[in-house]
Amino acid sequence: MTAFVPARMRRALAVLAALAPCLCSADIVLGHSGDLSGTSAALTRDYLRGMNAYFDELNRKGGIRGEKIRLVSLDDGFNPEKTAENTRALIEQDALALVGYRGTANVQKIVPILQAAGIAEIGNTSGAKSLRDPYVDGLFHLRASTTDEIEAAINHAWTTGITRIAAAYQDDAFGKEGLDALHAALKKRGAEPVALAPVPRGTVDVAKAVEAVAAAAPQAVLYIGQSKPAAALVKGLYAKGLHPQVFVLSVASGLHADLGAEASGVVVSQVVPYPFTELGNPIVREYQKTVGALPDGRFSYNSMEGFLNAKLVATALQKTAPPLTRARLIATLKGFANEDLGGFAVSYGRQSNLGSRYVALTMIRKDGTFAR
Repeated sequence: MTAFVPARMRRALAVLAALAPCLCSADIVLGHSGDLSGTSAALTRDYLRGMNAYFDELNRKGGIRGEKIRLVSLDDGFNPEKTAENTRALIEQDALALVGYRGTANVQKIVPILQAAGIAEIGNTSGAKSLRDPYVDGLFHLRASTTDEIEAAINHAWTTGITRIAAAYQDDAFGKEGLDALHAALKKRGAEPVALAPVPRGTVDVAKAVEAVAAAAPQAVLYIGQSKPAAALVKGLYAKGLHPQVFVLSVASGLHADLGAEASGVVVSQVVPYPFTELGNPIVREYQKTVGALPDGRFSYNSMEGFLNAKLVATALQKTAPPLTRARLIATLKGFANEDLGGFAVSYGRQSNLGSRYVALTMIRKDGTFAR
C-alpha cells in the first residue's frame, strides 16, 4: 500500500528533489527566491542577469579561494507563502546565504525563518522602514530605504514649484510604509497629499486609482509600487487628458518596458550608480566590462543593482576566514564600515543593517534611456 502524502508535502519534496543535484555539485551555494512568473518577473530576471554575470566572471577567475559560487534561484511568483517555502528548501539544502530577494511582504515573511536558521539574507529590493528600523537581525540591505527615495523626490518637486502632489500606492506593507514616508516629507513642508489611491498588490487594477487621482487634478503623482501598475496608472491619466509630473521609485525603474514612449518625462529615483556612461566610477567600469561581454550586453539599473549585490556578497566571502559558515559570514558583514565596493560604500554594525543611503534622480527619455 502506498502511503498518503499531503499535497503541500509533495510540493516541498519536489522542490528539494529538484534542488539536490544542483546544490550538491557546487562549492559555495547561494539561494535566491524571486518573482520569475508574475508582475515583476522582468525586473527579477534582469537583476539576476547582473548577479550571475558577476559570479560567472568570478568563477572563471577561480572563485573564492578556488571554490566556485553557484546561485540557485527559485520562482515564488511574488507570493510570500511560496517565498517562505522556497527559503526553507534552500536552507535545508545547506545554502550558505540567501541573496537578492524581491518584495517587502516576501522578505517580512522569511525573517523568522532566517533568524531560526542563523542565515543571512544579503541585498533585497525592499526599501521598507520596517525591515530597517528597529534593527532586524539577519538582513543586510544594499539599497537605500524607500523613505530616502521619497524624500529625494519630494525635495525635487518642492524646489521646482510643485506642491500639489497625489499618490497611488501598492496596497500592502510596502505601499503603506511608503505613504508614511510621503506624509512625513510633506508635513515638514507644511503640506499633505491632495489625493491617495490604493492599487491591489500584484495587479494592474488601477481604474479606481485613476479616478481618485484625476479628481484632484494634482501637479504631480507619486506611484509607490512596481512598474506594470505604474504604467497602467500613467496610461489611465493620460487617457483622461491629464499630464502631471510622474514620480516612481527605483523598483519601477523598468517602466519604459511596460509603457513605451509614454514613459518619457517620468522621474525615477535610483539607488545605485548610473550604469551607462559613468566610467569614472570603478564599479561601473567593472559592470560595463563584464555585462557588456554578455550576449545580451545591455546596461540597466536592475542588472547594475544585481551586479553590485553580487560583489558585496563576494567581498564578504573573501574576507571571511575558512571554513565558511553562516555565522562567520554574518560576523564579517557586521564588521563592514564604509566598505568600498568600487566607488559605492556600504556600512553595517551590530545594530544596523542599512548598507547605503545613496539616492539619485533620473528622468526617462522617449527611447527608454535615462537623463540625469
